Amino acid sequence: MSINDYVIEKQLETKINIADLDTLNVKVKPNAKACLFFETKGKDISKTQINVELEENSSCELYGFFKNIKKQTNIVTNVIHKGSQSKCNQDFRFVNKKGASSFEGKITIPKDVVKCESHMLNKNILLDDESDAFAKPELDINNDDVICTHGCTIGALDEDHLFYLQSRGYTLDEATEILIEAFAHIRTQEHI
Repeated sequence: MSINDYVIEKQLETKINIADLDTLNVKVKPNAKACLFFETKGKDISKTQINVELEENSSCELYGFFKNIKKQTNIVTNVIHKGSQSKCNQDFRFVNKKGASSFEGKITIPKDVVKCESHMLNKNILLDDESDAFAKPELDINNDDVICTHGCTIGALDEDHLFYLQSRGYTLDEATEILIEAFAHIRTQEHI
């Protein structure tokens, strides 16, 4: 079992390969910022739990982009706002071809922690009938003085978009790759 612990005192921006990582614990101290980019290379099946604790006036961004070709990637996030005015943004995207993905995310804000902002997004593209995606976004909000959102999409590439690109001279594989690149979050594209 592999566990990595990060304590962010000021600022951290890094890319993390989660293939050999079972658990990642991140503590973001008051007034500190973290921006973490996730990928998986090397393992056919990976499961990683990401635990984030946010103290007062801290922020954390979590971005993941995973191309699962004959692979299975499982991500579990647990973000706890322990301090007021903390912020978090999660954006995990999966492209599955003969592969599978699962995303379970939870945001927790206790009763006495106020003026927090937390967002969770999970998007999945299935490139064939053999692929699967599972998503379970969850909010545990115990007061009204917060801004929180969560969402999930699972679907195939748009046939009209593929047709349009092919009518402009791209092959099906090239058109598919262009749409996958467009699907990747702009912040994630800097690190893939």
